[in-house]
Amino acid sequence: MKQLYQAIKELRLVRFLYLDGKRTETERTIEPMGLFLKGYVWYIYGYCLTRSDIRVFRISRMLQLIRLPETFVRRQYSQQDVELQFMSRADFKRVRAVLRFNPEVKTRVRDEFGYDQIADNPDGTLTVNAYFSSMERAVQKILGYSSHVVVLEPAEVIAELQHHIRSLAQLYKV
Repeated sequence: MKQLYQAIKELRLVRFLYLDGKRTETERTIEPMGLFLKGYVWYIYGYCLTRSDIRVFRISRMLQLIRLPETFVRRQYSQQDVELQFMSRADFKRVRAVLRFNPEVKTRVRDEFGYDQIADNPDGTLTVNAYFSSMERAVQKILGYSSHVVVLEPAEVIAELQHHIRSLAQLYKV
């Protein structure tokens, strides 16, 4: 991360291999503009010379990072511009689920879902109207809460979770 910070400060290009969410590895060269922390994960945004557009990269997926000697003139983009562009492309409301969480994970739920989508129940549980960009992302996130969450609806999400749980049980011969 120090190398990225230095590249931003010195306006120097950065080259790296990037492993995207679909497990595709590509070589990228960027004009790094800023670092930010979102959901406990560090990201860098910058102008990607490979794609000729502003891009956001998860730092933990960057491999073989090289700070190049070439410099660049900073483009007029702010982190807010990048976030607006990203949000306009992403469809976070593709998969909706109603979730009920045990009180033990209240802090984590509030950190990850935000207060406006959470209802406190009299028994101490939380009900959340959650939205995910894909069924795969919904299953990953929900399973990350283990036995501290129950999906109330829709049936499609419940069926997909049951499928994954059966697959996990087969791995461990349960």
